[in-house]
Amino acid sequence: TNSDGNAAVVVQNSMSILGDNLLGLQLANEPDLYGPHFKKWQDYSINDFLNETNYMVNNLPLSQPNIVGPSVCCMWTIGQLLDAGYLNQFASHLKYVDVMHYPHNNCQGDENVQELYPQYLSHTEVQNLVSPYFDAANVAVGAGKQFMMMETNTASCGGFPGISDSFASALWATDYAMQMAYGNFTYGLLHFGGQNVYYNPFTPPPTNMTQVRKWNTGAIFYAQIVAAEALGKTGNARVIDLFIDNNSANRAGYAIYENGVASRLVLINYVQPTTPKSNVNDYVATFAIGGGQTGLPAVNLASVKVKYLRADSVNSKDNITWAGQTFGPQFMSDGRLYGDLDVQTVQCNAADGTCNIPVPGPSVALVFLTDQAYQNSGGDVATPVTFATTTTTHRVIPTMDQTALLASNGRSGSDPLGATSKGGSSTTSGAVRRAGSVVGLVTVVVGVVVAKSLL
Repeated sequence: TNSDGNAAVVVQNSMSILGDNLLGLQLANEPDLYGPHFKKWQDYSINDFLNETNYMVNNLPLSQPNIVGPSVCCMWTIGQLLDAGYLNQFASHLKYVDVMHYPHNNCQGDENVQELYPQYLSHTEVQNLVSPYFDAANVAVGAGKQFMMMETNTASCGGFPGISDSFASALWATDYAMQMAYGNFTYGLLHFGGQNVYYNPFTPPPTNMTQVRKWNTGAIFYAQIVAAEALGKTGNARVIDLFIDNNSANRAGYAIYENGVASRLVLINYVQPTTPKSNVNDYVATFAIGGGQTGLPAVNLASVKVKYLRADSVNSKDNITWAGQTFGPQFMSDGRLYGDLDVQTVQCNAADGTCNIPVPGPSVALVFLTDQAYQNSGGDVATPVTFATTTTTHRVIPTMDQTALLASNGRSGSDPLGATSKGGSSTTSGAVRRAGSVVGLVTVVVGVVVAKSLL
């Protein structure tokens, strides 16, 4: 609520400071869990939520439509909110209609990861994950609003070990991103956590964050690069699920059009080789542009460029490469790609205009149909772009008054000196003082851990 005025202050300062860089203001976060999680009254309903949303938008300094909502995840569906009039009632304030969803819940930590693993190697599962939002997305787009997946990842509460931090997550997330684009999503935001989660796209070192090559770049981060280059920089990409191989669960294919012209293909092979580094589970995708039964003029391509996202196994956590380059092993990354860029050229068949693209198992192939498509992908930069530091601080040397130090609660509380808790300096037994010191230490340590997990 805005009962203390803080929400209005946040909104005002956000718009003032961020300006055009402000994408939107999320007005709720999983409101369907407010009741079950005791954030509101137990029978908190959709009507209650609509009434509170109405109060908020009428008491916030909103100068333009920049609200993101309703951010439902679990107990209510986006369809129920739309049927209740959410979009019609708040259309003048909304910029995005959004949802939040994870394919599985790992908050209890009792899921059987081995049984779930195949679901992250299936195009069918990805389709089933996104298709429930198709109707809502079309309604939102029809009303002139963008549709967003505000929060998602492999599983809630940090993901699964062995899935969320392996190459399987990169394949899955690439497929998921393209499927959301096919379903009219504008954005899909992957959730981050602290040091103790598995699904982070990247994680800082557990100590000094300025240390070089001590970061961890997660497998799922590679999927974000593939999706970004596949959709390109024009901002008008349109995506089609090709349902390749009779809509096989083991393979996925997407075509990306820009200005009505085919520009790129994304081809995914989920199949794990039965023999390490063998090509027994590779497949070849054959395509042509126009001609045949399409009713469009045939386009004969002389050749196409291809980038591959590769790893030895779906279980791999290291040695993942994008076009021959890698961010490095776990906890040895500095956020830059290393190695020689390997963009392969595949010659096409001039006789019938077909191109045959090998897709190793497991891998993703991003096919650039024209040189312009490659240039517009944003991935043609040979040298990484770096930026100079614009803000610096002087080195700070902490000091402490020596008299205060002498009166502190050191020495395990063995002497009746000062304390950090109210009444803690009163004369009590040494045993009690020692216990208090230990509890204080544990509190500090737990506090640090919790703080890190929330960053």
